[in-house]
Amino acid sequence: MLLQTISIILLLAILVISMALIIYPQRSEIRIFFAQFNTEQIAHNTTLNIFSKISKPTIAGIEESNTSENQAMEEISQKEIREHRQKYGVVQLERKNTKLKIDSADIDGRVVDGDDATSMDRGFWYYPTSSPPGERGNTVIIGHRFLHIPPRTDTFFNLDKVGVGDTIKIEQKNDKYTYTVVQTLVVDKSNTSILEDTNDYRITLVTCEPLWSSEKRLIVVGKMNDIYVNI
Repeated sequence: MLLQTISIILLLAILVISMALIIYPQRSEIRIFFAQFNTEQIAHNTTLNIFSKISKPTIAGIEESNTSENQAMEEISQKEIREHRQKYGVVQLERKNTKLKIDSADIDGRVVDGDDATSMDRGFWYYPTSSPPGERGNTVIIGHRFLHIPPRTDTFFNLDKVGVGDTIKIEQKNDKYTYTVVQTLVVDKSNTSILEDTNDYRITLVTCEPLWSSEKRLIVVGKMNDIYVNI
């Protein structure tokens, strides 16, 4: 009888461990699946989908490739950085404990400063010649796609799961900005038009595409929610 009981317990333990090994790698996808049933978010997304059709984003030359086929858009010269800082000052997002969150894609990580693309090894890189979060213009944040994989949330591994109507959050010590996704697209890696400044309040997220490759760039564009409140 005792041997039978021990056998049953061992069998149950093996089943539990097997289920855990199957489910844990899919943790990110499972969380995203259940998040889809948030009725408040569904209503919010439906409303914003209508607004995005009324006011579609426009960036000049968005579909045109830069003439340089070898230079990736992330490359930036020190001269450009100096000129930008002379005009607008130095933006220091790390001192403000800036974080980027996209609940619909299980993305959550810190935003880091830096003068070149190696800064992405530390977090989501704030492109140094773009507008600061919350201010008029184009806030550009670039991140690795597969430096880490789920369950880590601090890369853009799941950025392809973000859709129109989803919410992008930028949280700081004393401020919080929310943007609604109005466009997703794929461009050549040399297409720098998505980095250009704009007259609205926008955020542009950039990562590699397709997954496991750096051939192209996946772009997600969002507009600050306050704009929609005033429509």
